[in-house]
Amino acid sequence: MVKIIDVDLVKGHFIINDNGKRALIDTGCPFIINDENKQSKPMGELYLNDARRNVDPTIDEFRGLEYFAQRKVLFDYRKAVVVIADQGDEVDPVHPVAEFPISGLPQRIMFSAVINGVSRKLIFDSGACIANYLTESIAKTGTPCGKTEDFFPLKGKFPVNLFSLPVEVGGETVDIPFGVQPADIDRDVQMSGAVGVIGVGLYKNFQVLVDCPNKRLVLGRY
Repeated sequence: MVKIIDVDLVKGHFIINDNGKRALIDTGCPFIINDENKQSKPMGELYLNDARRNVDPTIDEFRGLEYFAQRKVLFDYRKAVVVIADQGDEVDPVHPVAEFPISGLPQRIMFSAVINGVSRKLIFDSGACIANYLTESIAKTGTPCGKTEDFFPLKGKFPVNLFSLPVEVGGETVDIPFGVQPADIDRDVQMSGAVGVIGVGLYKNFQVLVDCPNKRLVLGRY
């Protein structure tokens, strides 16, 4: 079954009302977390409470990669919808421009993109809705393009310096701002084999299809 669901974009996060649940869709989280299971998930209560405190107090559920395992989910930021399809259903961006194999499942969605002429492995995190991140030595090769403020569970709010770098997508080049990855987050990201995290840099520029059953990430032109 294919469902098209309107999205509430709250501070850049994708929040849907589905099956009686108000759910934040977050590809950066490995789990489905709600009040019924939050005690059994690693840091489940922390993440759920943090989302309610910093994003929306009415959130019932985090929908992470457990939810994506047998589904395809198309993020359309400009239309403020998500398209959710079962494994056997067909769904793709209207104007696909690039397709990437993904790895890291079931913990992360990782793919390789060419940034400033070099292939880099990134984590796609739809919850990275304020800033994208790269390890400091790579981020600072870009052009300074301002500052913002972000937050992270256990870390709270912190300032972020942004640097614009060219990212090649389907024969095109898109300038995307990246922040310097905080040291503690950077260690975790690099242990996974990646050098950064991207979310808002993709879905504000492209429709993004996450197809975990077929291990692919597809970008489409708006």
